[in-house]
Order: sequence, then C-alpha cells, then structure tokens
Amino acid sequence: MSNEKRHQNDQYTNSPILPGEHLASIEEFESGKNTYVDNGSIRSTTVGKKIYDFRTRVVRIDQSNSPILPKIGDILVGYVEMLFGSMLSIRILFINDKKSSSGFSAITSARVSGGGWGRDRGDRRGGKIIFRVGDIIKGRVVSLLNSTIHIVIDEKEFGVLYTICFNCGGDTVRVNNNTIKCIECGVYEDRKLTHDYGKDTLLLIHKIGNN
Repeated sequence: MSNEKRHQNDQYTNSPILPGEHLASIEEFESGKNTYVDNGSIRSTTVGKKIYDFRTRVVRIDQSNSPILPKIGDILVGYVEMLFGSMLSIRILFINDKKSSSGFSAITSARVSGGGWGRDRGDRRGGKIIFRVGDIIKGRVVSLLNSTIHIVIDEKEFGVLYTICFNCGGDTVRVNNNTIKCIECGVYEDRKLTHDYGKDTLLLIHKIGNN
C-alpha cells in the first residue's frame, strides 16, 4: 500500500501525549510504535502525537516535531485556566524562559503556607482571594508522576507573576508582598505574589522567550 493510501486511514490528535498516558484498550487497538501495554491499557513511551490507524487497528505515537517535556527543576510560566477544589490547572506558556507551544498544562496546590493566607484559594476569611482564572503563574516542576506535570508555587520567588484587575481589566501594581492595586479603578486584591511581580517582568520573559 502506498504511503498516501496508508495515511488516509490514519487519524491524528493535535494534543501532545505524555509518557505513560493511556491511548486505548487492547480490545480496541493493538500496540504500535512508541507504545506499551500495561494491564490491558495501551500507553505511550514518549512525548508525541497519537495516531490511530483504523485499517490495521493499531495505535502509535509520532515523535516528529514533538514538543519538549518539562523536566523536574524546570521553571514554568503560564496562566490559570481552571480552578478545581484546592488545585489549579495552569496552561504552560514558557519553560525556562523559552516559549512553549506544546499545549501542556501543569497542576499545583492552591494552598500556600505562611503569609497569613487562608487554607484554600476560595477562602474569603479576611477578604483573601489568592488566585483567579487568568492569573499569570510562575512555578517550579517537582514531579511528572502519572503523566502529570506538578509544580510548586509557595516558595518566595514563585506565585502570581502578573494579573489584570478583576474589576475593570486595568493594569495592576504591587503594593506589598501580598497585595496588588489597580492603577485604573484603585481596587486592592490579595495574591500570593512572586518577588518580581509586574507587567514589565512578564514582557521581559515574553521578549526573551521569543528570541
């Protein structure tokens, strides 16, 4: 069979797959290139895009142009895309100051120690709101367990790197270690801030990451 006809039977997925991630069950497909079988589950051995061949019923991983997987110790910058329970999901934008178009997301605990914070991101005791969807977050990778990128943000240099005002969408500036102020409407908000919080820092990372 020609390559053209073979590829007509292939279905690609756009989202990158991480090592160990479930692809299909052995009842649905056979294990192909860059995959392995674990307790009836076909899983990936590498980073890439999964391809289902519906003619041969084989699933495989294509490594061509595959994104770089963050390593333990890497510094990530991204935005909060979802809050669930006491966890945050962060869409990765930069890895070690280099732009990432991988589409990967990381998770981290919204519970931070010290600084007089409440236990959860939604804890309103004392008016504390630590994180919101859209906040730009900086953190360090500590685990890749179960094909999930885990980061920490409770160290001094990590946390919210920049955010716009939730009230009017205006620019915000740091007031002290844990407070920001909107320069447009004057609203104050509490955040777990990085030591270099500010729009200028974010713009610098963006400039360096795109070089």
